[in-house]
Amino acid sequence: MTNQIGIYDHNTGQHIVREMTSDELAQRNVEIEAWLEAKENAKLEAEQLRATKIAAYEKLGLTEAEIEALLPTPKPDFRQNPSA
Repeated sequence: MTNQIGIYDHNTGQHIVREMTSDELAQRNVEIEAWLEAKENAKLEAEQLRATKIAAYEKLGLTEAEIEALLPTPKPDFRQNPSA
């Protein structure tokens, strides 16, 4: 990830690229950490919801194949983490 900011002024057509200040860099890092935490929380909530649904389907007597048809196993996310 780059530590540069690009600013384009449409009125003048001027494009400025500069390094982030230490405050901007710190703010970006805070935002990335908050985003990663929110992403992890959403993943945990989705897993909990899936487990709850599976338990309900099992109580109804559905087989594993029927549950899989209703709730396919999620595919792994291979996209890279921005903090890596």
